[in-house]
Amino acid sequence: MKNIYCILLFTAFILNACYDDKGNYNYKDINEIEISFEDNASYTKTFGEVLELTPILNFDLSQEGDRYTYLWKLNDETREGWDQPTLKWEIDEVVDRGKISLEITDHKYGVSYLGYATLSVVGIYENARSWMILSEVGGKSQLSYFNMLEYDSEVDTIISSRITLDVYGMSNDGAELGSGPIALQEHFREGVDWNENIVGNVCVFQESGAVDLSGVDFTKEIDMAEAFDGGTYPAGVILGPGTFMDWVDIVTDQEGRLYSRLKSVSTVYNTDYFLHTPLSCTGETEPLRNCTVIPGYYRSNRTGYNFVYDGENKRLLYVTNGGTNWESDLQGAGRVTALPACGENDDIDKIIPLNDMKGYELLKATMFGFGYPNYGVALLLKEEATGKIFLQRVKITGSNAKPRILEIFKDEVIGLPGIPTVSALPLNGPEYMFFAVDKNVYCLDLNNITKPVTLYKSFDANVVAMNAESETYSCAHMAVGLENGEFYILMIYGAKNLSEEEKVIYPKHGAAYPAEERMGRIVDIKYKQLDHWNY
Repeated sequence: MKNIYCILLFTAFILNACYDDKGNYNYKDINEIEISFEDNASYTKTFGEVLELTPILNFDLSQEGDRYTYLWKLNDETREGWDQPTLKWEIDEVVDRGKISLEITDHKYGVSYLGYATLSVVGIYENARSWMILSEVGGKSQLSYFNMLEYDSEVDTIISSRITLDVYGMSNDGAELGSGPIALQEHFREGVDWNENIVGNVCVFQESGAVDLSGVDFTKEIDMAEAFDGGTYPAGVILGPGTFMDWVDIVTDQEGRLYSRLKSVSTVYNTDYFLHTPLSCTGETEPLRNCTVIPGYYRSNRTGYNFVYDGENKRLLYVTNGGTNWESDLQGAGRVTALPACGENDDIDKIIPLNDMKGYELLKATMFGFGYPNYGVALLLKEEATGKIFLQRVKITGSNAKPRILEIFKDEVIGLPGIPTVSALPLNGPEYMFFAVDKNVYCLDLNNITKPVTLYKSFDANVVAMNAESETYSCAHMAVGLENGEFYILMIYGAKNLSEEEKVIYPKHGAAYPAEERMGRIVDIKYKQLDHWNY
């Protein structure tokens, strides 16, 4: 009987304990909020744009009244008005890889949930897929800027863009740039460390005197006369473009003479001074004349040299940046050397010798990527006796200031109705080259180079400038300037397969060109590279 009583008492205790436990714990069914964003939660915007972010949530919170609150932060700092379900911000600061966070708090249960995105904001003159245009308006130089604000690469469509006319005047309190525009050249310094974000300066060459501008905001840094010894140009000199390397800079004048400066610091723009004495080729005493410094995609600190066409002697030269000896960055710097006639495997009877191109007129020269690790020089030449046009591509390898010719390809350009006044070559692994004759742009398929050129695009005015230096995939875009001041962007990736509607991406195909966006007499167009490894 005693045992039965104990069992009953124990059972009653257990039942009572279970009841109290149920009454003491309030089990809750909390819905976990999951926060995500479109575009892989990574955004790039331009200073002055409006950022609008709406989170993607796993269920609708809009019917819950005041139960949920929102708090947006940028790099752990919030602002007035950043307490709404959607973040709207007129961007007023530059941000380098910033972190945006959204905290949603459930006040019913006192639980908070976090979601994150990354944001980079570039300056208004630093965003990708943008172009600089030099023109003449009313006898004065004008620098304009085409800003591709938003681009859908899936369908190759410009979503939004902006043209800023006279960007120099806007950035320099209304000051005039100068007169007699000649050319633009973006140039770079060496980075202080490997991950420094370097924005190239922009040198504007003009008859009134070249000026060097900050690439960040186009403010004037110096008159280039100040970069010469004594603070003045050599007598009678009008400065023209050249090459800006790490240790050696070369500029030209109106007679094609070369002037150099050797820099003591490679990480600062415009250190030291250009000498007044023109350069000569190694082993020669007479100054070089009628020279063209050949620009290109691969900046000289990758190769250690830059090519120069000597128009007086009809030959190809190269100038060294330095570093011809591992023990010195500067040994051999500024030395100008002639290239041999051809590579050791070339048949000299089937090419135009690089050390003697007499009988040919140079129409265009550019440097390009010929497939890693090689470089190329493209020479567009007119045979003086026949008027025929030839494209000679020189494949070159070698760095550390010692170029070596691998192979030379000479091909006649067939089908042009006249001598091209403008031509353009994409700068990395080009598949096409483009030529302008009057109002028409023609396309040469480099993979079928024996076939005639085809008409690519016709305009209402003569083409006076083209540039295909775009950093987009496979250099997909080419800018075109007309003598009536109109500016166009063409799609050139897969050029031979594009329909007429697909070729013009700015202005939108079929749209009339906005009269207020005409830029006067266009002289030069340059793609704004933004990255010092690209030029």
